[in-house]
Amino acid sequence: MIDSNNIPVWNLTDIFPDFKSDSYRGMFDKFRDNTGKLEEAIDRNPPADQASFTQMLTEIIQLYNETGSMYEELFSYAYCRYSTDTSDTDALSEINRIEAAAVTYTTAAVKLRNYLSASGDLLDGAIAGSEYLGQFRFFFDEQLMLKDRQMSPEMEDLAADLARSGSASWERLHETLSSSASVIWDEKTCEAKTSVELRAMTEEMDESVRKKAWEKEIELWKSIEIPMAFALNGIKGASNSVNSRRGFDSTLERSALQARISRQTLDSMINAMQDSLPVFRRYLKLKAGLLGKEKIAFYDLFAPLPGEGSTRTYAEASDFIIKQFGRFSSDLAAFAEQAFKNGWIDAKPRKNKVGGAYCTSFHVSGVSRILSNFNGSFRSVSTIAHELGHAYHNHILKDAPEIYRDYPMTLAETASIFCETLVLEGALEKAGTSEMLELIEHELMESTQIVVDILSRFIFEKNVFGLREERELSAAEFCSMMLDAQKQTYGDAMDEKYMHQYMWAAKSHYYHQELGYYNFPYAFGKLFGLGLYSRYRKDGAEFVKKYDDILYMTGIASAEDVTKSAGYDITTENFWRSSLKMIEARVDQFEELCRSRN
Repeated sequence: MIDSNNIPVWNLTDIFPDFKSDSYRGMFDKFRDNTGKLEEAIDRNPPADQASFTQMLTEIIQLYNETGSMYEELFSYAYCRYSTDTSDTDALSEINRIEAAAVTYTTAAVKLRNYLSASGDLLDGAIAGSEYLGQFRFFFDEQLMLKDRQMSPEMEDLAADLARSGSASWERLHETLSSSASVIWDEKTCEAKTSVELRAMTEEMDESVRKKAWEKEIELWKSIEIPMAFALNGIKGASNSVNSRRGFDSTLERSALQARISRQTLDSMINAMQDSLPVFRRYLKLKAGLLGKEKIAFYDLFAPLPGEGSTRTYAEASDFIIKQFGRFSSDLAAFAEQAFKNGWIDAKPRKNKVGGAYCTSFHVSGVSRILSNFNGSFRSVSTIAHELGHAYHNHILKDAPEIYRDYPMTLAETASIFCETLVLEGALEKAGTSEMLELIEHELMESTQIVVDILSRFIFEKNVFGLREERELSAAEFCSMMLDAQKQTYGDAMDEKYMHQYMWAAKSHYYHQELGYYNFPYAFGKLFGLGLYSRYRKDGAEFVKKYDDILYMTGIASAEDVTKSAGYDITTENFWRSSLKMIEARVDQFEELCRSRN
């Protein structure tokens, strides 16, 4: 049992002391003033002469960068406070205030596209004649393209304002209920557990505990399925309405655009994932056999293998991560050490803290904060390494203009998956046969989530968006659609009696209006990250020199161009199949180890 007293919570005081501090209030007031100044500057007609236009556009872009950085600083602080205590009414109030102030900033971004479009040849002259503006050529090109995929400034302003009391409120309802709702675990003592606590129990060695946790979790989600269904209907309905008015054929089309990938790339990846399903089902059947079953149950997906389930203390985990990072790059190791020592990580599970993990960047301070729920398993060690990868990505871009830091989710997973792989490979090198089986099983378990489960989420969400165009859906329909998606992907490897019909409620990824299909970027990141690690094994020190450059490029190029710089063509299925072959090789290795064990 891990001693929770030795698991840290983060330090936020060097960002802001509190919401009432002069530094917080001062930045909030400046942010609000800046949004008005930005909109006012953009509302002016572009100057007719080149020199005046270049000067005016320079001032606008400088203000745009500064204002965006302050927004990220303020929102990240408020959300960090809220996500570790969803009962914190002050944090919720500040999130609302920030979102209200940001409506003008959102409107200014819409107007900027119109401003750039109306400038004609003056924009080309400004880019060619100004070193400062020239660095933003990709941004300008993207904004001109997005100009044709947006509503009028007045309509975009209304949509952003309505979202605060609409989809954003539905999202917070989900966060609040999912982190605070509980169910009686022990009838004698009336001990209750939240969904976060129950999900953590899926890693317990005792099958009876895992099964009970699954049953209790189903019971918990059943008790709040009606508000969850309303929340999901509200968010998906709003996405359909707004994206249709923006001229998109579907939310999926917009999601691909946000991800900076073509539909050809997305279709190639999805097709390759679908074709790989038999490989993952073979792994799941092997694991089921080790657990004494013919088919896997949903509550067995994260189960440790019999006789294993070793744990690490938090101190051991941090030392191990730093050491493995150091084998790749001293800069990466030094960065991780700084994060551990300076209280950047909140790893202690507790009531009212959201589940899962994330990394958020403070763009003014140039630092990050990481949330996780550490339980001593190798999976939780890997999760911290994953989030540190995100933080390192932020670190590479900390001195870049705000525009550069707006990289898509597809590329956002690049550094995280790479760091996760570094830790796994380091653990495998010194592992004996028994530990190697455990570690490879962990890797396959994670890969199964990112390929098989992500594909089930993609199928589910695509079906939801389609039906939501016609009508609202009931909780029972959401459950049925989720089960159908799981059957399509897990197939005959999973026991249909023990699936998870409420994953649509359990996964927060569905509850973001502006990020529909918050799923396939994880598969993209996993498979591209594996490709990068393969290149590192081949090129060694030469790749280390290029690694930071690849990360820096993520904010100023399409995903196709970034991956091309690393030597890959992601528009074809061949690339995705090559990465999936690396996972298949792990399944082969796992199967051989299973034979040896028997």
